[in-house]
Amino acid sequence: MTLGQYIKQLRQQQALSQPQLATRMTVEQSYLSKLENDHSIPSNDVFRKLLVALQLDLDSFMTGIGDQGDRHHLTQIPDIEAWYQNLDKHRLARRRSWLVMALMCIALGCALFYSGYRTIFLPEYQYEYFSYGELRDEEPLDLYTRWHRYVSEADKQNRADYDALRLMYQKRQAPELLFSYDYRGSAFVQPVENGRRYYEVKAEQGRIVPRPGNAWMQFIGIVLFVAGLLGLFIERRYARVQ
Repeated sequence: MTLGQYIKQLRQQQALSQPQLATRMTVEQSYLSKLENDHSIPSNDVFRKLLVALQLDLDSFMTGIGDQGDRHHLTQIPDIEAWYQNLDKHRLARRRSWLVMALMCIALGCALFYSGYRTIFLPEYQYEYFSYGELRDEEPLDLYTRWHRYVSEADKQNRADYDALRLMYQKRQAPELLFSYDYRGSAFVQPVENGRRYYEVKAEQGRIVPRPGNAWMQFIGIVLFVAGLLGLFIERRYARVQ
């Protein structure tokens, strides 16, 4: 649609004759006829008079003609040229925002998938720590495994006393396993109500315990990655159309 055709269309939509519109614009009817037949391009002042006569603002006028108009001829009018420049800026800003969002989705998707796959935030390997029993504060940490080292020479000489001590330590034992996703060293001491417990790691007995959070991170990562690729595809299609 040419500018002249569009002016004529707007005039007819408002049920105005050429003389009526020309009077509103304070121009000659013959000049308006040239405009409608595309024999002339209105000056910026005449164009503004046209908008006032039709009771339209620039955005409303350009919304009607939009991409159907011949931009090369339309931009000969300074107001329309400025409108197109502003439109291009907004379109470029939208494209950049869309592109940034798409790239962020791809980057975040990759990071989430990698984190879930490598179990970075939610470790799945559990370390097994073993404790023989509770210890009093003054007792050595290896009492249950090397109790005979702390037996007096007199008790060692007396078989009955030695056996009684061994039986006592056996009865005191209360084995306990502790599983931890965090490595707490080869051994550590943990306070309990009646004293403390000494835990030693059993490296060969660790276990893998899958955690749903890692699977969800991988799934969300894939979704974000695909969404980012789709966003890039849409942005490219939009750029070609524009």
